[in-house]
Amino acid sequence: MAKYRYLPWGLALTILFLILHSVLATPDDLEFTREQYNVTIPENSIPKTQAISSEKMGIFVSDPSLVIRYKIVAGDTDKFFKAESRLVGDFWFLIIRVRTGNRAVLNREYQDTYRLTVRATITSDLRRALKLKAQTEVIVTVTDTNDITPTFYPSTYEVSVPEDKPLHTSILQISAHDPDLGINGEIYYNLAEPSLQFAVHPTRGILTLTRNLDYKEEPVHKLVILARDRGVKFRATELASRPTTVTVKVTPVNLYPPEIFVRQFSTLLSPTDPNIYAVVRVIDKDLGIHGELDALEIIDGDPSGLFQVTPGNKLNEYNIELVHPMMRDNTISQDYTITLRAKDKGTPPSTTTQVVSVKLAETADTTLTFDQADYDIEIEEISPPGSRVLHLKASASNDRPIVYKIESGNSNGTFSIHTKSGLLTLATPLDKEVKPYYSLTVSAYDPSSRGQKRKTTAIVNVRVLDNNDNDPVFNSSVDSIIFDENKPAGSVVYTAYATDKDEGDNGYITYSLANLNPVPFTMDPFTGEIRATEILDYETMRREYILKVRASDWGAPYRRQAEMTLKVRLRDVNDHRPLFEKVGCKGYVSQSAPINTEIITLSAIDFDYGSTVKYRMVPSNDDSCFRLEPTSGVLRITCDLAKMNIRERIINVSATDGTHFADVMSIQLKVISSGNNQRLADKGALMECRDVGVTDRYKKQLNLAKANNRHNDITEPTPTSFSGNKYSPEFPLGLPTEVWVNESLPVGSEVASVKARDKDRGYSGLLVYVITSGDEYSFFRIDLQSGKLYVDAALDREFISEYVLNISAFDLGNPQRSTSRTLIVHVDDVNDNKPIFEKNSYNFVIMENAINGTSIVRLRANDKDEGVNAALTFHLETDVDEFHIDPSTGLLTVFGTLDRERVDTYHLKARVVDGSPDNPLSSTTVINIRVLDVNDNAPYFSLKQYWVKVREDLPLGVVVIVLVANDPDLEEGGKVTYSLTGSDTFTIDPLMGVVRLSKMLDFESTQLYNVTITARDGGDPPLESQAALVVEVEDVNENMYPPSFDDVVIVGHVKENQPKGTLVTKVTAHDADPPGLNSQFTYSILDGDGMGYFYIDDQGVISVFVRYINSRENNADN
Repeated sequence: MAKYRYLPWGLALTILFLILHSVLATPDDLEFTREQYNVTIPENSIPKTQAISSEKMGIFVSDPSLVIRYKIVAGDTDKFFKAESRLVGDFWFLIIRVRTGNRAVLNREYQDTYRLTVRATITSDLRRALKLKAQTEVIVTVTDTNDITPTFYPSTYEVSVPEDKPLHTSILQISAHDPDLGINGEIYYNLAEPSLQFAVHPTRGILTLTRNLDYKEEPVHKLVILARDRGVKFRATELASRPTTVTVKVTPVNLYPPEIFVRQFSTLLSPTDPNIYAVVRVIDKDLGIHGELDALEIIDGDPSGLFQVTPGNKLNEYNIELVHPMMRDNTISQDYTITLRAKDKGTPPSTTTQVVSVKLAETADTTLTFDQADYDIEIEEISPPGSRVLHLKASASNDRPIVYKIESGNSNGTFSIHTKSGLLTLATPLDKEVKPYYSLTVSAYDPSSRGQKRKTTAIVNVRVLDNNDNDPVFNSSVDSIIFDENKPAGSVVYTAYATDKDEGDNGYITYSLANLNPVPFTMDPFTGEIRATEILDYETMRREYILKVRASDWGAPYRRQAEMTLKVRLRDVNDHRPLFEKVGCKGYVSQSAPINTEIITLSAIDFDYGSTVKYRMVPSNDDSCFRLEPTSGVLRITCDLAKMNIRERIINVSATDGTHFADVMSIQLKVISSGNNQRLADKGALMECRDVGVTDRYKKQLNLAKANNRHNDITEPTPTSFSGNKYSPEFPLGLPTEVWVNESLPVGSEVASVKARDKDRGYSGLLVYVITSGDEYSFFRIDLQSGKLYVDAALDREFISEYVLNISAFDLGNPQRSTSRTLIVHVDDVNDNKPIFEKNSYNFVIMENAINGTSIVRLRANDKDEGVNAALTFHLETDVDEFHIDPSTGLLTVFGTLDRERVDTYHLKARVVDGSPDNPLSSTTVINIRVLDVNDNAPYFSLKQYWVKVREDLPLGVVVIVLVANDPDLEEGGKVTYSLTGSDTFTIDPLMGVVRLSKMLDFESTQLYNVTITARDGGDPPLESQAALVVEVEDVNENMYPPSFDDVVIVGHVKENQPKGTLVTKVTAHDADPPGLNSQFTYSILDGDGMGYFYIDDQGVISVFVRYINSRENNADN
């Protein structure tokens, strides 16, 4: 509990002037002490109420003849305020008051701030012409008063709540609004009338449940909720806020599941209806739709659909009857344990199940049935003949032999069925691509029945699964194509396409080039497009390529493939122009050279294969003195040069292959007399040309082409080891011919491995296995791929003691090869009859205070074996200390202390074991023991002491804390009631432990409450426990009003040079708070005490603080 408390202080200011003297000042010094002032005033203030400032406002004057008047010139459009002036000493005070005569009042919620512009007009009685002005801004802050009551919105509430709504969870949030500030706007909520059913959170307004709802007792609750703020009311007669009404409508929920009551008949049929075996009545305690039955159905125990539920003769009564009259065998009775399920129409629906035992007394005949009407089977297409497809089983209520037969769907004899065992096997190889699906009609009938045979049929749908048994096939017969040289790299040369009859990955094809030598081609593995990887040149590269195109599927374990040979021939295109071997020809021609004299023979080479070059002059010569032969390239004289006045001639020549032209070459000729040039001698012409190396380049091209076309492509053949089936499978000599297994060998256990080998590779060496004979009842299974032999059904030596199995291994080559061998399986006998309890389960009840040694039951069991195998021993497998079973007699007794609150139900597993030394067999039963309660536990709280803090101003009825005591006892011994002692300020709900405030709190009177909570159960005798509840009251600030002085200015007088302690004056403040700490205050001087010459005591007395005031002139009017 706190000794000290924090008091928010109210503050009042007044200005005290001690008039000592005044000194004249000039008008230039006249201005407000500040350019801006801040004042406060409460809203709703009456006229003449003065605004409060933390400092003095106004103007100092040094001339006593000056007069100052203040006026509000802006910021007060509603004329709320008035500016007044007051002279004290040398200071003209500015006082802001509420104007009189204004009907409107200040309302903070409407406007909380005013910015007033105040003008000061300064005149002088001595100087008539003097008229000065000054201006300042006064910011008026309107402070809040608690003048508005909270208002609910909306004004009423309505909510629907399911009756199983958890306690202390939100139902609805109520909201009220109060525009006041601070504590004046903080809202408390409370219920107008006390309620044990509901509670409302005082600050959040959340409505919660404190007791469970019950639609039957009270479907509608109407609550009145109040809201009040935490502030002091503005007026003593202030009205409380208008309450809100909350209507809580309780909606029923599906609390109870349906209850099923069964009235069973004996094995004799009902005399009124021979097909009715039981009458069922269903009731539901819920109201409305939650109590209506939606369905009563059979959900288990009737796989053949023999029974149905039909409406009875009374409301909510139903019959369990046969769907159709049945053929019955008088010698055998059939037992059915049918599970019924009842479902109501509630949301969510509730269900109940009930087991009903029905025993059919059969007549002469019983209908045969397969365990399924339709079978869906999958089998791989590589399965060899003799492979198991399905073991069909037809059931009847007698042990007469049944004959199986394929009625239809097997026209090609693909399947066969064993007439006695119902084993359906493969008779011929499968091919999914030929027939992927079979639908067989199989039948089972009793050959011993007289007259019309008892017969049943079933449909067996066999889907053949695809295996990779087909090679890809190319769809084109093209083996040779022509491809132009110089096409861009990446150009498509050819698109191969192949198909595969298989499915999935087995039929998914990718392509590749299988050439060993590198070739300038690549193949897209998915589209089959063959593209050139570079630009091909007919003149320098190979002119013919042989590509080996391969198509491969994605099958497993091996990929099948096909190949084709594609010859790609390059076609030459005219992509070169002729080049002269020599250029820059210059020479001399004799003037006397005869006509037809050969001047020069031109030679141009075209790098294209087989091209023909022709020559011509550019442009044609018009003087007819020279002629260029187009084929030979010989330039000749065609005129008598001696007669022609020709001294020099330039002849332009070119060569063409018919498409492209060589660069123009100029031949410079000078015509001279033979005697003028000794080099001519007897020649008609003499020429010199420059060799440009074209011939050497051409020779290199020819050599490269010859080298690249010297050999043909090499393609590797398909390995013969993958392409043929040369060898038959072989079983190793070391494989056993006989094996021994116990008849108790679990299903799925490996018996032997009869793996064969095959020298072939690929699919020709891949083997599959099958039991071709010796297992007509399908007790064994051989893995198709591995050859491992497994137990496929529970062995019974008494039924078959030895199996002679013929096992065959087939390869997947073409043609298919196989081999067979015999394996004898001997079944060894074991102790296979286990002891059986008389009942599968036992149910007992016992009081939790039962003493040790109390007998519960003597267990009994039977074993069909004899001798030591029938000597029985009992023991408990469940590890418990509370019970014991005698190993010889099977007597179960209490052996330890029982405590229902620790364990209320025991599910004991008891085992009986026979005396076999090698393989003892056993069986178990379950003993369900329910411990009945006695009142041996007192209620207990989770804590010994609970501590909670609450505000002193909380409203009545608020929930302080919810205390819960737990009692693990049942019924009345577990029902807890609560009581509270130690203070009448609080009450507790006796049923729910909800502690509420029943009297108003006051921190000033009591800060801490210690109360005792008692929890008592309803047992006989009752038990109880206690817990301490400490409630700490938190103080709430109730200091609502600040102190105030009678006037803003108080004038005091003191003579100069007075000693310390001389009385100056006394000031008195007032506080509207009630008597107490909140209305007690102290005084202090905040400003204006000159040089610290005065002080004020706690009674408001102001005295001189120093002995002398040294200079009257320096300390006037303080």
